[in-house]
Amino acid sequence: MALEELISTDTTLNENMEYISLDFNIGIPLKDFDKKSIEDYLHSKYNVKIYNLTYEELIEEGLSEQSENTLKGILLKIEKQEKQSDNNIAIEVSKYRANEGSLSAKITLTYEKGKWRVATHTPTRER
Repeated sequence: MALEELISTDTTLNENMEYISLDFNIGIPLKDFDKKSIEDYLHSKYNVKIYNLTYEELIEEGLSEQSENTLKGILLKIEKQEKQSDNNIAIEVSKYRANEGSLSAKITLTYEKGKWRVATHTPTRER
């Protein structure tokens, strides 16, 4: 839900994206099942290829424009997670497309009536 909230922010960064890459190397430890669920959801919602590559790996694979600092897709990272209570989690996430096109936010999720919802969305960096 936090990644979806970030993707829907500054949709200009999403224009003509060929893929979404999820960098799970930092941040929170996710089980393989959870990673697969996130990948499947994003693939069905955006109908683009899903990778699990870092920025450096995307460049090595040729998944950038001629200028290496601009990706052909978006790179999403879960930077940090902080459990505030049983019903509240704050997650810091980032979205990168180019040096001039990136953002990060702290998104607080609240569990109510059997499902998670975005309670707050606080930008922490925009370029």
